[in-house]
Amino acid sequence: MKDYFSTAYLEKQYDLMAQNYNDDRHLFDNSSQLERLGGLVNKGARVLDAGCGSGIPAAAYFVALGCEVIGVDISRKMIELAEKNVPGGEFIQGDLLDIHYPPGHFDLIISFYCLFHIRKKLQNRAFVEFFDLLKPGGHAYFTLAGEGYTKKPHFEGTIKFGEYLLPYAHFTPQQYHDMLEDDGFKILSMENLTIGGETMLWVMVGR
Repeated sequence: MKDYFSTAYLEKQYDLMAQNYNDDRHLFDNSSQLERLGGLVNKGARVLDAGCGSGIPAAAYFVALGCEVIGVDISRKMIELAEKNVPGGEFIQGDLLDIHYPPGHFDLIISFYCLFHIRKKLQNRAFVEFFDLLKPGGHAYFTLAGEGYTKKPHFEGTIKFGEYLLPYAHFTPQQYHDMLEDDGFKILSMENLTIGGETMLWVMVGR
């Protein structure tokens, strides 16, 4: 039985879609969100773009602000595009559940359109890792799936994204709220936003 949540499957799918994903990224306008986040950091701040894709728009935005940006993505093709698109960033092919930096290394951690590809039982491991990597006073901002996308209050399965069958998993917003608070985060905002025709749960937390 195929494991759609496996790193090998995800890497293959995103390698296949990398160029088209890069070319169509402008259809998802995250500019207002990036401007909000840009007001939280100073020049030289360390920013982790977890699930950076081709480096656009997030890594590119923070490099232009003078931040030290590290992008991590499971797809080798996405990393190759990011290196071309954002020569001022540092990009690493890797698993979001296995990021090796010292505790408190980052001022800001962002993860756009990514964490919902992790199995439910492993998502809290990602949050705990982010908490450890974030410095006191820092912020994290990420996309989670929800009922607005899957039409289910909680979900773990596959959904077609264009021509690709991808894994999605999510808890209810209240479960996420409680989980993140238990991990030590301060919940700063949780809101459903419709961007590019997709409704997702966007969460900002602080340490």
